[in-house]
Amino acid sequence: MLRIWLWSASAVLALCAGPLHAQFITNGTLDFDASGWNLGGGCGDEVWDGGNGLPPGSIRLNACGESDSDPAASQTITGLTVGTSYTIQVDVRLFANSSGGGTGRSFGVFLNNEPANPLLLTEFLDGNWHTVRVNFTATSTSATIIFAGELDARTPGGPGITTDVAYFIDNISVTQTAAGGAIPTLSEQSLMLLGALLALSAVLVLRKRRALRRQPRP
Repeated sequence: MLRIWLWSASAVLALCAGPLHAQFITNGTLDFDASGWNLGGGCGDEVWDGGNGLPPGSIRLNACGESDSDPAASQTITGLTVGTSYTIQVDVRLFANSSGGGTGRSFGVFLNNEPANPLLLTEFLDGNWHTVRVNFTATSTSATIIFAGELDARTPGGPGITTDVAYFIDNISVTQTAAGGAIPTLSEQSLMLLGALLALSAVLVLRKRRALRRQPRP
């Protein structure tokens, strides 16, 4: 019985040790640099920032509020299945609001082309980190994911004026979408089961040791 419980605990631990799905983004945590990402689109302040992030290490989407370009970070992912839905997730925080006010659509997530094809247009002006999720259906085995700030009137459905609202982005992922949303990277239920199994295993070990101590010595 004890061996069965220990084997079960080990199995759950192995399940929890790795992701339960494929992760398509390279260097989504941005902890050490922005390798794997293409930065540009503005006047040169689209850079990796080691002092800000969740935890520190992020991409700063900042430019000069130009009316003909937007600070952007992009990455092309491969291995997608045509017709399958995927979820893009990113943490976003305001860096600067140099225009003195927002339009509600100064930050965007785009697919394959920016400023065309916006998947999401939104805005955050409170200085807190916000987690953004948006879905898309793959029409090819590859796609380019783009995040941009300081959006302007060139963006379809976007702000009617040029904005100068810049952002930090961090913890970026693209995962296959489950029926109820993105497939979790780690099963909380599995972790709870693991804890219960390990606790029970410890109790069984202690009981076995006590029983052995009680046996009369020859």
